[in-house]
Amino acid sequence: MAVLLLNASLQPLNVISHRRLIVLLSKERVAFLDEAAELAAAQALACRRLPEGVVIVRLLRTIHVPRRLLRPNRRNLLLRDDHTCQYCGHVGSAAELTVDHVLPVSRGGAADKWENVVIACKRCNWRKANHAPEEVGLHLRRKPGPLTQEYAHIIFLRYPELKEAYDKLLATAA
Repeated sequence: MAVLLLNASLQPLNVISHRRLIVLLSKERVAFLDEAAELAAAQALACRRLPEGVVIVRLLRTIHVPRRLLRPNRRNLLLRDDHTCQYCGHVGSAAELTVDHVLPVSRGGAADKWENVVIACKRCNWRKANHAPEEVGLHLRRKPGPLTQEYAHIIFLRYPELKEAYDKLLATAA
């Protein structure tokens, strides 16, 4: 299980490994959110094992996090397009879907721009081939654009168990 690292203001920053958690604890840079979690982690570490379940820690000092620009890679495109073909609407696993350039690179389309890449099923990508969508009777379901959600949203899409724990934390803090 990974560890959710929060800023001092309880804003999600990143997911770190247990090894990184131990380093941050030894340098006294992070703290657990409550005494029960701290005791459980201390007992686990004293027995030379890792804490079980979801672990959430916060930094003791606030750090400024610059806005992170996400790349239009396959993983982020699958998240943006919800594992859905943008031509026919087929929802599938990552193995069933491909990355398609709306305007093919061979025709002057940008290879790595959010506005030119979408997720397509293998059938639609094969049908479209080296053509513009309009030339083969395909239409985009929605206009492609950059992934605009907060970085924390991406973390929680990748780790749904951390989102549940974070939501419980916010409910008890309120």
